[in-house]
Formats: sequence, structure tokens, C-alpha cells
Amino acid sequence: MRTKPPADITLPQFTLVFVIFGVLAIFALLWPETTQQDLALGRTRATIWVTSVMLIPAFVLFPYRTLSPGVANLAHLFWTFAYLLFLIHAYWAVFIIFGGVGNTFRQMGALIAGVNFLLVLWWGLDVILLWTMQATSPAAARFQIATRTFTFLVFAITLIVLRGGPVRTLGIALTVATVLAVVIRFWVRDRDAEYVPVA
Repeated sequence: MRTKPPADITLPQFTLVFVIFGVLAIFALLWPETTQQDLALGRTRATIWVTSVMLIPAFVLFPYRTLSPGVANLAHLFWTFAYLLFLIHAYWAVFIIFGGVGNTFRQMGALIAGVNFLLVLWWGLDVILLWTMQATSPAAARFQIATRTFTFLVFAITLIVLRGGPVRTLGIALTVATVLAVVIRFWVRDRDAEYVPVA
């Protein structure tokens, strides 16, 4: 399988994703103002919630990226803007809540902090390569799949196993939507491969 890099992105495609990104970012930064909880903690939590919301269409569309340039563009745009939301979350978590990289490792522990920093770097590298290299090779496709698989596992495990309440529901929604999208894509592809037209 080869990658389907973004190409000829239309104004409606960009506008759709950018508006969703903007609404989610504004919500994440302003919602804590309406609650009684700590402002910095509220923004840290809200930014990871909206990142998860933005990831759902990114994960759901990704298996179908080879069907059309439009689907590929939307998948890559949602993926990219989800990363921007994640960077906002990382900033609030690392520099506002924990007070720096060293304190983040001390307070979160090496394993959890290490996974989070790896995610920041790996996801960021994927986004940079996506928009600058625009490779169409099988190796690039494998890298994209590996990045999204790792990101999916981090978010699914964090939201479902390590959190509770409405956040767990969000994690379940992300997981179910992603798994269904992948299963349907493989089922349709296998069915089409088995179809032999009658001469």
C-alpha cells in the first residue's frame, strides 16, 4: 500500500476542518472559565478532550484515504489540526501544571511521561513529513500507519483505562468508531477482491 499525500486541498475542505478546530480550541480555553475548578487544570483536561474529538474523524477517514483525494485531504487535515490541539494540551500540562520537563517526569513517572513525550515527537515528525515530503512510497505508508496506531493506542488506553466518567465515554466512542471504520474498510476491500465479473 502506498500513501495518499494531501494534494489540491480545496477551500471548503480546509474551512470545514479549520472551523471545527477553532470552535474546539475556543471551547477548551474558555470552558474552564465557567467552572469552579482550577483554570490551568481545566484547560489541560479540556484540550485533551477536544484533541480526542478531532482525532475521531482523522482515524475514521484514514482507512479510506486511497478512495479519493478529497477523503485523503480531510483525513490529513483532521490529523494535523488534532496535533495542534494536542500541542496546546502538552504546553498546559508540561509548563503550566508540572512546571517543566524535568518536573513532568518526576510527577508523572518515567513511563507515562516518556510515552507522552514520545507521542509529541513522533506525531509531530509524521505531520512534518506529511506536508513537506509528500512521499507516496510503501515505507511512508507504513510509517503513517504505525504513527496512527501508536496514537490510537495511547488515547484509547488513557481515556478508557486511566480515566472515568464522560471521558471514558469519549474514549469508547473514539475506539468503536475507529475499529468499525477499519473493519468495514477491510471487509469491503476483501469482498471486492473476491468478486469476479462474469464474462
